[in-house]
Amino acid sequence: MNVGVHLQKYIDKKYLCAGNPHKHLDINKKYKFFIVIPCYNEFDYLFSTLESIDKQNPNLVNNTLVIIVINNSADSDSTVKNSNNKTYEKLIKLQFSFEFVAIDCFSNHNAFKNKLAGVGLARKVGLDFSLKFIENLNSIFCSLDADTIINENYLDIIDNRFKHNTVNAAVVNFSHQKSSNSIIEQGIRKYEKILKEIANNIQKTGSPYGYVSMGSTIVCNAKTYIAVGGMNTKKATEDFYFLQSIAKYTKVHKIKKVLVHPSSRGENRVYLGTGFRMDEYLKSKSFKNLNFSKESYLEIKKIIDIIDLHWSDSNEALLQKLMNNLNKKSVEFIKKKNISKVLKKFKMNAKNKNQFILLFNQWFDALTIMKFLKFQKQVN
Repeated sequence: MNVGVHLQKYIDKKYLCAGNPHKHLDINKKYKFFIVIPCYNEFDYLFSTLESIDKQNPNLVNNTLVIIVINNSADSDSTVKNSNNKTYEKLIKLQFSFEFVAIDCFSNHNAFKNKLAGVGLARKVGLDFSLKFIENLNSIFCSLDADTIINENYLDIIDNRFKHNTVNAAVVNFSHQKSSNSIIEQGIRKYEKILKEIANNIQKTGSPYGYVSMGSTIVCNAKTYIAVGGMNTKKATEDFYFLQSIAKYTKVHKIKKVLVHPSSRGENRVYLGTGFRMDEYLKSKSFKNLNFSKESYLEIKKIIDIIDLHWSDSNEALLQKLMNNLNKKSVEFIKKKNISKVLKKFKMNAKNKNQFILLFNQWFDALTIMKFLKFQKQVN
């Protein structure tokens, strides 16, 4: 992959230049690691996050650029805007062992447009900014949040995992910070367990989407970032869709050691985010639409196994195999998804088994799997 050609193509078509960096960086200085942190009303949290970065291996952190995207929409209330300004003014006076840049996406002339404002856009601004300073396509992009603490060996372990160029993307294991609120503490541990169980159960089916989608745990190299078209600009669930696009391109590895500690606060800031779930738990002591039966996962495994074993059968025979082996709910779901037409298309386009399986997994993706699981539960 020619770094110049592919990078230029991305910059021409996808690159997003927004905000105002607080200082000019030497364009000739290149970095191996980039840590991108969207920051929205995080004065009480951001500096602890930066302190945890400052404790990393000096040899690695000296080759790291940290990008903090302080952001709000033009219509954000004055409390948020004042907090962001306060954060910015304090931040730009600080010094760390790593190089950092604060990007102003909060002030009057730089605030995000209301329609687009959100964490997805903030992540994209920071990640796209990183591209100007990469050593090569193996430079590593780490996605964090402004209320997240990382272990002292965070960069060491990521560096070792990516060192041999066989890993293009990974998610880091996590454990939320302890909450002083006993109900939230109970809820966050249950929530963590549920997320990891869902991911492990999906992985056991043979699907490539068996990982937890959490913005502060995503790591990928520049090659992968460019290949998938960069970060999306969704206001919420941007991490889910970004990882899904990565999993369609390359394997998402799992770093098993717990290295990331997100906040456990119960602020309902982003739809379906941790705060949203904690707010839900405080009200009902439960989590909606996250409890799936073992049979549901077994049905996914059946689908994947049948495709794997019988991909070369005629379209009619493969379809019949699915109909004969799946339960009524699964059959109803895949029929609604036009499975016959889909398989016929794959037959026409795939030259071998690997291509057929790839096309199938790109169709039976993370979103479709979650819809499948919810449909199974809904009709139980």
